[in-house]
Amino acid sequence: MNFGNRVAGSTALDQVRGYLKSNLVTAGWEVTEQPFTEQAPGGQEIRFSSLIGRYQRVPLAKPFYLVAAHFDSLNLGFAIDPGATDGAANTAVLLEIAHTLALDPRLAAHVELLFLDGHMPFHQITPNDGLFGSRFYTQMLQINRSTDAASAAVVLEQMGGAGSPLGYAMNSDSGLIRQFRSAAESLKINLESGKRPLLLDHVPFQNAGTPAIALLDLDESYLNTADDNASRLSRDALAQAGQLVLYFLSEQNISPAPAPTQTALSEQALRQTKGKN
Repeated sequence: MNFGNRVAGSTALDQVRGYLKSNLVTAGWEVTEQPFTEQAPGGQEIRFSSLIGRYQRVPLAKPFYLVAAHFDSLNLGFAIDPGATDGAANTAVLLEIAHTLALDPRLAAHVELLFLDGHMPFHQITPNDGLFGSRFYTQMLQINRSTDAASAAVVLEQMGGAGSPLGYAMNSDSGLIRQFRSAAESLKINLESGKRPLLLDHVPFQNAGTPAIALLDLDESYLNTADDNASRLSRDALAQAGQLVLYFLSEQNISPAPAPTQTALSEQALRQTKGKN
C-alpha cells in the first residue's frame, strides 16, 4: 500500500490513475479518461477523471456489460482512511478481471471497464454529494443521447475483507440478483442480500435505465475508518469476487470465459491492492 491517501484531487490519486492506465494498456486495453470537475463546499474546484477501458484488439460488441469500481478513498480529515477494502481491493479485483478477460478477446469485446473517480462525498453521500463519477458517466450518455449503453452494470464496492460475507445491495436489479445468485450457487460461493437499500454507484445507472447490481462485503464495521487496512484482506475473498463476475459474464451467451484460478484472482489482486495504497 504505497501510494498514500487517495482522496479527491490528491497526488496519490493521480499516481493510482497512472498505475491503472499503464497496467491496462499493457494488458491490451485502450484507455480513455473522462475528466470532470465539482465544486467543493469551500468553493474550490476539484478535478476528477474516471478511466474507461475497452479491449483494443477487437471492436466493442453488443450486448456489452459494464464492470465498474471506484479507486478513491474517503477524506476523514482527522485521520487517514486506507480504503483497503473500499477503493483498493475492488479496484484490484477489476484490474485482474481485465487481465483475465484479455486471455479471451471474444469475451473481452463484450465488456467495458470503468474505474470511477469521485465516488466519495465531500461530506456524506446523498443524491447530490458523492457518486460524482458514476453520475457524470450516465449524464454524458443521456446528454449525447447515446445508444451505446450497457445491457447491465456490475459495480464492485467494498470487498475482499476476511470473514465478511460477500453480498449485494438489496436495491440492485432483481434480474441481476437472480443471475448472480445462480452463478454463486454454481461456484459454491455464499452470496447474501444486504439488509437495506444503499446509495452506491449502481443507483445512477439504474436511474438512467441500465440494470445494475452492487457487489459488496456485508461487514461494515471498519468501513470508512482508519481500520480499513491491508490486514483486513483475504486472498480467498478477492478470488471469489473476481470468479463470480467472470462466471456471470461467461453465462451471457457471448463466448466461453477463461477458467480463473486463485493465483490469477487472489494472489495478484492482493499484490495490486497493496501496491495501490
